[in-house]
Amino acid sequence: MIEIQDLHKSFGSLEVLKGINLKLEHGKVLVIIGPSGSGKTTLLRCFNLLEVPDRGSIVLSDTKLDFTNVKKVPQNSVLELRRKTGMVFQSYNLFPHMTVLGNVMEGQITVQKLPKEDARKRALALLDKVGLSEKADSYPHQLSGGQQQRVGIARAMAVEPEVLLFDEPTSALDPELVGDVLKVIKQLAAEGMTMVIVTHEMKFAADVADTIILMDNGLILEQGTPQEVLVHPKSPRARQFLNRLSGEAE
Repeated sequence: MIEIQDLHKSFGSLEVLKGINLKLEHGKVLVIIGPSGSGKTTLLRCFNLLEVPDRGSIVLSDTKLDFTNVKKVPQNSVLELRRKTGMVFQSYNLFPHMTVLGNVMEGQITVQKLPKEDARKRALALLDKVGLSEKADSYPHQLSGGQQQRVGIARAMAVEPEVLLFDEPTSALDPELVGDVLKVIKQLAAEGMTMVIVTHEMKFAADVADTIILMDNGLILEQGTPQEVLVHPKSPRARQFLNRLSGEAE
């Protein structure tokens, strides 16, 4: 289970997160939506401490971190949390000098200390899972954006995280490449992978989410099932945001 309590984060004088509270059960999918600048990505990056909160707490399984009145989070606590999460970035972030297979093996060898042959077997199985086994010996520059993103998903899964984090996984892709990436994520959801996804794809959010939160101005404005948030939002601001999105999609 993931539980966040009273999470705050500022950058200088700009308060980006203003007291976030949420829970996510194991095997469930949380989708975060909201306008640009609402704090979505900052919240996601707090899950694995790419951004360290100013106060509040994060619980992931048996790991609990309290940031209130803490000047510096111990490095072993940071590593413990990160070992339980896998991050899929908007811009792929693959190592350009490594093959696809090497990219998926790297974390297993350097973080998990797996023998190379064991890492290779797991990497090949994951590449097959995302439909890219034939690209194992290719380099990132030889792949399409959609293929690179699927390699990024395989790489994040390779360290066997308890939760996968996705930061706008399709926003950098050409429209015709989006479907293959979303298909992989939907498959993971069907298999019971715990996931937190920041996205602007509303149809995808409706299909894959158990819970959706709509953020605005550093706060959770709406929280509930896809039906509750996307079809029957309670607040005028949420309705305004969703109506604008539906107008842009037409």
